[in-house]
Amino acid sequence: MINNQMASDKLAIQTKSTKYAYMKPQNKSNKNNNSTQSLSTDTNKDKNLLTPPNSPEVISRTTIQYTNRKKISSTYEYNNRILAAKRNGNIRLVMSEYMSMKKNSVQMTHHTYNLVLEAHAILRREGTPLTTMMKIYNEMVSRQIQPNTYTFVLMIRTLCKRDVEVQKTVAMLKRQSARIGHDNEDVSLLEAEDNIMKALAIFHHAVSDGISINTFEVEIFNQLLRVLSHYGGTIDANFVYGQLEQPHVQAKPNSATYAALINLFGRAHDIDMALYYYDVYTKVKDSLGPHDTSYIFNALVDCHLKCGLLDGALHVVEHEMVDNGIKLTCIPYNSIIRHYCATNAMDQAEALIDRLIKGHEEDETKYPSPDASSYGPILSAYCQDNRWEEATRIYESLVKTDITKAYGNLANYALLCLTHNDRNKALSVIEDMTKARLEPDPVLAERIITSFAQAGEVAQAIGALHTIQKSMSSRSLSKGANHLMEAALEIILDCTGVRQILQTMHTVMSMVKVAPPFEMYKALIEGYFDQTNESPQLLTTADFDLLFHAAVNVYGRPEESASSSLGDIVMQLLQDMRACDIEAPENLYQLVLSQLQCMGDIESESRWKFALDCIHPTVAQEEDEDDIIIQISEEDKDQVSEETAPAAVVVATPTFSKAEIISNEVLKAITNGNTREAIRIFEDRIICKGLIPTPEVMRDVIALAGKQGDIQSALTLYNNSIYAFKDIPDIQTKDAAIYMATNSILIGYAQNGEMEKAKVYYDRIKAMGHYPDSNGYASLLLGSAKCATDEATDALVIYEEAKRHHVKPTTFFYNVVISKLAKARKLDSALCLFEEMRQFKIPANSITYGAIISASVRSGSEAQSRRLFGEMLSSPSYQPRVGPFNNMMQFYVRQHPDRERVLEYFQELRRRHIKPSPHSYKLLMEAYTHIAPYDMPMAHKLLGDMERCDRLRPQATHYATLIYSYGILQRDVQSAERVIFEMKRTKIHPDEAVYQAMIDTLISNDALEKAEIYYRELQEDKHLQKSGSPYIENLFIRGYAEKGDLVKAEKIFDAMSDDKYTQKDKVIREPSTFEAMIRAYLENDQLEKAKLILSKMVKRDFPPKVVGVVADLVLE
Repeated sequence: MINNQMASDKLAIQTKSTKYAYMKPQNKSNKNNNSTQSLSTDTNKDKNLLTPPNSPEVISRTTIQYTNRKKISSTYEYNNRILAAKRNGNIRLVMSEYMSMKKNSVQMTHHTYNLVLEAHAILRREGTPLTTMMKIYNEMVSRQIQPNTYTFVLMIRTLCKRDVEVQKTVAMLKRQSARIGHDNEDVSLLEAEDNIMKALAIFHHAVSDGISINTFEVEIFNQLLRVLSHYGGTIDANFVYGQLEQPHVQAKPNSATYAALINLFGRAHDIDMALYYYDVYTKVKDSLGPHDTSYIFNALVDCHLKCGLLDGALHVVEHEMVDNGIKLTCIPYNSIIRHYCATNAMDQAEALIDRLIKGHEEDETKYPSPDASSYGPILSAYCQDNRWEEATRIYESLVKTDITKAYGNLANYALLCLTHNDRNKALSVIEDMTKARLEPDPVLAERIITSFAQAGEVAQAIGALHTIQKSMSSRSLSKGANHLMEAALEIILDCTGVRQILQTMHTVMSMVKVAPPFEMYKALIEGYFDQTNESPQLLTTADFDLLFHAAVNVYGRPEESASSSLGDIVMQLLQDMRACDIEAPENLYQLVLSQLQCMGDIESESRWKFALDCIHPTVAQEEDEDDIIIQISEEDKDQVSEETAPAAVVVATPTFSKAEIISNEVLKAITNGNTREAIRIFEDRIICKGLIPTPEVMRDVIALAGKQGDIQSALTLYNNSIYAFKDIPDIQTKDAAIYMATNSILIGYAQNGEMEKAKVYYDRIKAMGHYPDSNGYASLLLGSAKCATDEATDALVIYEEAKRHHVKPTTFFYNVVISKLAKARKLDSALCLFEEMRQFKIPANSITYGAIISASVRSGSEAQSRRLFGEMLSSPSYQPRVGPFNNMMQFYVRQHPDRERVLEYFQELRRRHIKPSPHSYKLLMEAYTHIAPYDMPMAHKLLGDMERCDRLRPQATHYATLIYSYGILQRDVQSAERVIFEMKRTKIHPDEAVYQAMIDTLISNDALEKAEIYYRELQEDKHLQKSGSPYIENLFIRGYAEKGDLVKAEKIFDAMSDDKYTQKDKVIREPSTFEAMIRAYLENDQLEKAKLILSKMVKRDFPPKVVGVVADLVLE
């Protein structure tokens, strides 16, 4: 309750550190201090002087008159300048003139202060406190300049408006705090402004002068009453209303006055006083002139509800409003709905909405249709009670209304979806917000993105990041920069490959203009050097730019440079960069050079300069100016006058044409993930202007757009480039430009797995008389892996074709081919290519060694594997990566079980300061769980170690390892099920590997019916990203065969498909599936049916060796 016991002659407003006293102005008469008498005395004294001096009084009066005229003139000029600044909307200039007046002791009037106060009232940014305005007003009073009516009205109106702002903001922040789970410190600061108390103090000041209040408009009284109604300040309200009823006050109460009073006393739970003012209104309403009576009745409904009188509120709506002929709107019904929800009676709230819908359908003039404010309270209540299904039902109705003011309810529902692991639905809420021109707050955006990352759905998390980017304005992105960076870091910590890390960093850095945190840079550089041989990358200039910045930020620190020197890291990056046919741009050269110089690493600085001097000679050869001086021709020399002063030396600097500059702008837009802007720049500033883009830049633009997965934009840029290149006059240059662009679009389609379209551009390149470059061939090979079975054969075919056409091979090309050979266990072929790289002096990087070691490991050659691993460690070009260590650990877990060897490689990993990957921990767990004697406590301890030591969150695959050991190796079904329970308790969602391990456990332990329950759960799991692999189905075929139930085995087999293109929603049969079905028939003496399955398998495009192994089962 606001207490307004204030003295009329002295009113004080308390701020943070100053108490301002409001004194009733005292009338002071200017006295002459008996000047006439003094003048007479002086004259008598000076009678005897021959030439009497001028009278001091006459001099003083003249000076004062002149000074006053000057001050008045200065005041007038200053006021005019302040008025002009106010009209121009320049609050800074207003305050500058005001401060200048104070500094120069220029006389200020009430008009001066009114101008400055009005400028603050009009020009202040919404949401800012009135500290400066109050300070100016207090200064005005302290200088005994009497505020006039306009001053009082201006201050009261602005303070009331600010108080309403604070009320709304505080309510919003409290709702936000409830959503995010912690208090907002801004709430206490806002509430401490106490704007209504300051407004009341000024109102009392106006009352005390006995004049100003007489001409107040009624709206000023109403504003005070409306604000007071929020606080239930009845004493102050009675005082304000009492002044309004004074006979000398010109304003009289209107309908808004009574509505405010009814609301106010309702909030104070004083129904009698509320009804008293309603009764007063009914007596005088005919004298109030035309007005909207619904405001009174809406206030009356709300008043009854605040006092807990639901029946009274319903009576007002259903009888009194109807009897008075008032058209019903949603407002009173929404008040009743809020009351139902506050008392946890959502069923009655929904029943009321159903009545409104039905009534509106029957007579829309009598019943209103529910709006967003009708559904909002119910949705909020269900969200608070964690009732997801009911909330979803209400949400579907809510989004069909105007939701532009329903942000809080939408945000609550999105968070509820996250609680129930429906991340896609939460993301769709953001899309609904965007349609309504609402923006998610940074905390909500961070939680949605992080939820995908924490569930191991990295691709979806990156997609969510893109959705958030489109839904937020640049200002909101800037304000939420820290939250978005945290979300991006969460994604990066869960990324499985460097490509995902780069994609995430490119996206978030295009959203917020702040430098990435150290942890992000470190994750990127570690991810790059930890990438396994199975994932060779085709990186762009923009990717390497990020990698070099990461290297400088991470290894530029003394504590990090102890494990690996910056010089070694950047030299490896440079080598990899050149292997991708990319040269280091000038900015990267300078970036690294400056850091090495700061660190005092002279040796590395020399190596860096030597490696790039041939590209950037102008930096290192400042002394040898003869090569870079522009020579003056002999003809020009003859024209130079002998009197002309010696010409200054002109140094050649690279100049860029307009087309080159705009082409680089297109590349920059693509690098930032803004393909629309890139296309707009290209079409508006290159095509429409008749310019020709730089072919090399467009090559990178098209390749980068394709790599980002936006193949349609890549195609648009390709078509625009070809259109522009046709205007190149030189035939050879034109041919080269079209070839580069076509090669890039081929790479884009191939890397996105669209091999049919890639083949179109492959044929187009051949029709031009060319062949793809080595990166093009490597991309074709990567793409073909998605739709071919014998990858090694494809690899060798592409390798031979590239070699036949004298395509210059790169490290990337060899890495891809060797990786494919490694997967097929073709060690001899892989070693031949590895040796060929040495002959051609093509540097092998860590990925190369990882691939060749993988080939050796897969072939089972222990001696060869250890030899190659040792050679890799001693190689000058070696940079630490986790992949080869994982290969060796896997070798000693699965092929030659030896726990001591596994631990040996893991300890070496630690010794070299290489961060283990999640797969490293999986292999380490397998060493304890798959190699007897089993050490399950140690395996469980590793789940904690990976989080504590390496900030790696345990994944479902780690729990699958435990389940497999308990259920299959140790035949302990109960312990296997406990692992499932523990995993769900820690909110880790099971993946296919977990289901497979659990189903295998149950089938192997004669619990087929229970396995079927898990299978149904797997099929109904909407949050699981299914791979389409048939291994679980193979288990059931085996299980049913063991039970002799071939009908169910056939049902599983028949439900699968052989067509992976048109039936992508079905599980595709693999050789292992045909083998499982054939074994099922053979075990149950059904040889003929087994032969039918074999004939179906033969028709598939499986490698002959694979088919031969299965055929041997039938022919035995």
